[in-house]
Amino acid sequence: MVGDSVAAGGERRPGRFLPVVVLSRCALWRLPRRGQALYFVAIDVLAVAATVLAALRFPPLATMLVPFALLVGGMLVSAELARAVERHREDTLLGPGVDTPWIFAGVLVLRPGLAVALVVLSALHQWFRVRRRPVYRQVFGAAATALAGLVAGAFLTATGGRPLGEVLDARTVVLLTVAGVVFLAVNAALVTAADGPRRPREALPGHAFDAAMTASALPLAWAVEAAPLLVPLLAGATVVLHRGGLGRGRRDHVTLDPGTGVLTAASWRGAAEAELNRLGRHGPGQAVLLLDLDHFRQLNDRYGARIGDAVLRAVADTLRDEVRAADLVGRSGGEEFAVLLPGTGRFDAMAIAERIRLRIASTLVALKASGDGPQFVGVTVSIGVADCVDGLLADALLAAEAAVLRAKAAGRNRTICVEPG
Repeated sequence: MVGDSVAAGGERRPGRFLPVVVLSRCALWRLPRRGQALYFVAIDVLAVAATVLAALRFPPLATMLVPFALLVGGMLVSAELARAVERHREDTLLGPGVDTPWIFAGVLVLRPGLAVALVVLSALHQWFRVRRRPVYRQVFGAAATALAGLVAGAFLTATGGRPLGEVLDARTVVLLTVAGVVFLAVNAALVTAADGPRRPREALPGHAFDAAMTASALPLAWAVEAAPLLVPLLAGATVVLHRGGLGRGRRDHVTLDPGTGVLTAASWRGAAEAELNRLGRHGPGQAVLLLDLDHFRQLNDRYGARIGDAVLRAVADTLRDEVRAADLVGRSGGEEFAVLLPGTGRFDAMAIAERIRLRIASTLVALKASGDGPQFVGVTVSIGVADCVDGLLADALLAAEAAVLRAKAAGRNRTICVEPG
């Protein structure tokens, strides 16, 4: 496909109202099941309505501003420290990951409005600093977590499980534990209703990770109320456990490229092989993208290694933004990247590759200001797309590499897909 090509059917049809055009291009309404899209919207609306009603019934108190500030600060610092791990953590039913202890601690010690504010801040941090999913998935994840927190908070209010005291008696500990189970169960039910149940062998590590993160909220909530000086110590312990891959909540043996933050070549290859083995030879389609930056060596020689490294980081950031959380992104060479797209057929992989190519072509890196004002430099990329037939990664990589060479020979800044056979 040539660099300036346009996907078929992309022109605007006359006589269509603007809202119809907007909805038709929204990723949510392009889901294969319309009932799933309506479910996402319903949960989002329910979360907003429940939050408003709960905040009106139990308005925030001025005395809660200090605990809220402690929880926000600790959550953001912990999330930054664990950002590299979170980017490559396997998806679990409870989305917040390292933010979970802080969010559930907020449920235990704050009024509903402030507790949901923690969920919103966590989602925003994930969007801007960790990894971006489709907007509807990001919003739904936050809505499901907020509803789970509201239900758990309502349980504690109904049973008299709050406020926390300096000494926790047996009844309070039991009620807090049950509230944690309610929090996990409601969130799991909402997510499972959207995506369907997972196989027990795949789901068990994720359940263990979510449960461990939720359990660590109990001492954190007590410390926020009774011993604030202990909060940094508990936060540090939580980050260490998280970075260690507690309950296999993240991909094992992940090694990140220090220059770009994506997987190294060896780590990507191992993770890709493991993913293909997990899916099986005859599972849903798998696709591989190989990307080679055009004329990168000339750019590096002309502007220096600092600008070259900045360009590589910008390309890596673009790749992370444009693929799903379950996709694997790695740096396979000096100016080469590889992406595994599980459960993606050849045509969908081609569309994703084209979107990536166009996004990279429009990405600019600032140079030092000159007399004529700021200057910028950009780069284009040649992409090869191939299917993993029968789960054979080596064959797919060879085919994708041949497609990249064809794209280079055809003029660069192109996407070429290997035809079957």
